[in-house]
Amino acid sequence: MRNLLILINLLFLFTACNNSTPKPLTATEKTQHFLKTQYAVFATDVKALQNLVLKNSSANALKKQFKKARLSYKNVESLVTFYYPEASKTINGAAIDKNDVHETSRKVEEATGFQKVEEELFTDAINKPELQKQIGILNGIVQSLKDDFSNLELTDSNVFEAQKLQLLRMMSLGITGFDSPVAFHSLPETKATLQSIHAIMALYTNSTQLDSIIAKSTAYIDQNTDFNLFDRATFIVTYCIPVSKEIHTIQKQLQIKNNPTPTALNFNNPTVFDEGAFDVNFFAPASNKNPSDAQKDLGKQLFFDPILSGNNKVSCASCHIPDQAYADHKTKAVESNSLSRNTPTLLQSAYQNVLFLDGRVTYLEDQARNVINNKDEMHGSFANALAKVKNSTVYQSGFKKVFPETTEISEQNLLRSLASYVRSLSKLDAKFDNYLRGKATLTTSEKNGFNLYMGKAKCATCHFFPLFNGSVPPFYNETESEVLGVPSRNVTANAVIDPDMGEFLITKAPLKKYAFKTPTVRNAAITFPYMHNGVYNTLEEVIDFYNRGGGAGIGITVDNQTLPPDELHLTKEEIKDLTAFLKTLNNPLTPRKH
Repeated sequence: MRNLLILINLLFLFTACNNSTPKPLTATEKTQHFLKTQYAVFATDVKALQNLVLKNSSANALKKQFKKARLSYKNVESLVTFYYPEASKTINGAAIDKNDVHETSRKVEEATGFQKVEEELFTDAINKPELQKQIGILNGIVQSLKDDFSNLELTDSNVFEAQKLQLLRMMSLGITGFDSPVAFHSLPETKATLQSIHAIMALYTNSTQLDSIIAKSTAYIDQNTDFNLFDRATFIVTYCIPVSKEIHTIQKQLQIKNNPTPTALNFNNPTVFDEGAFDVNFFAPASNKNPSDAQKDLGKQLFFDPILSGNNKVSCASCHIPDQAYADHKTKAVESNSLSRNTPTLLQSAYQNVLFLDGRVTYLEDQARNVINNKDEMHGSFANALAKVKNSTVYQSGFKKVFPETTEISEQNLLRSLASYVRSLSKLDAKFDNYLRGKATLTTSEKNGFNLYMGKAKCATCHFFPLFNGSVPPFYNETESEVLGVPSRNVTANAVIDPDMGEFLITKAPLKKYAFKTPTVRNAAITFPYMHNGVYNTLEEVIDFYNRGGGAGIGITVDNQTLPPDELHLTKEEIKDLTAFLKTLNNPLTPRKH
């Protein structure tokens, strides 16, 4: 790290000495120079990897160079992903092929990049032609970006935002193994990430506080090199949070403003774990951001009112029961309907890009309309429900107060009110949130469970920390779905897959057969039964399913399973600890008992 900083300073000194009218470089100019020079190193390392595979070098030589190139990428990842988000996915996205749902042919978009190369390289039986192909694709993508940085116009606000996002990326995708799922090179890459953040911040100011924190952080990694045993809870609380706070302090001292463009995160907070750090407005439509308290209260009144149902007997709260974490304990929402699915919790549902288990709508407003229109659930239609609300003198008065600019109760305002109330249920104030804020402590079992969740058990590679759902950090502009191979019955051998095709019924994309949205695991301890069909009744049964490798581990063969089929080898004690941690994600307003 020290050598990297010395090299950067020498380069700037050389530039200044060879300029007849030396003009001090701004911090952004220094950062751009850093990006250009470090990306050139990265591109050279990837080219060297390609040369090795073309020379038919040994697997060990290829693995060594692969890891070197990965570390080089971490030096520039914060800025590459900020300015070139789509290109960064092709460099370091998940190794999962996708169907282009915008094409009628649903053609396959093949995964590319480091993770695809890693799959081919870190295996006992290397397919050399395929490995050569994948490294060639990676090199082509990397080299194509090399000349773009000269014309890139950096801003101070963007640079600081990129470092904060990189820190979150490291905590949510780096230390969990998402970035390096086969080679388990996560901890050296975490160290490289911290050093890169430090190097960029040093271009702005000298902070002895940040110097000290980074030194202690990297030393901690050097002393704890086992991926499965790495204490992520201690690492995040003792090192990552202080790094985040110091970056925030530096930005304030330099009077650098945050970007005005709305994001999922409120960067006015020192850390992403502070109360209010996540902004539900980011996930709301333009027509319904920053609703008033009166609008939320009106939505609450509608939520609990059976007037929205055809028989005036069913309300939204009939299935989304408050003291059951706004879910219910039924296997399916409508037991008599074979197409019905398990009722998901509404708590923290605002932090998603798609709704329903098959992801068929984007906003909570659309979800409300769909449910009210469902004859099996609400026994009526949205048109009839709206008509009844319009004829109610109580609601005529209520809507007039909230929406004084309108002459009558509109469909849009009814849905806006309902959705606003549901979004208000998305406070992140579980015991674990308070632990991150220094307001609570975890038991040894709970802490061990978190470390398992983030490491050996691989939960966090799909249910991403710190939201613990499928919304992908750090930009949160997509929510993932997965093919798990869920059985139709609770058996552990000779299982048959549940016939519900899930997302395929909406997209008709072959790779989405049996795919379902990755839900939140917040409040999972009290929202049993589990899976889209309610096949499992306890958390222990769910963990056992994953421990066996999903459907592939209980006799189900499904070619497009996205869950790794490998056994996790969790012990009974580890399953107990993992369950204990999941209970710390319960909302404090809901019971903590099964």
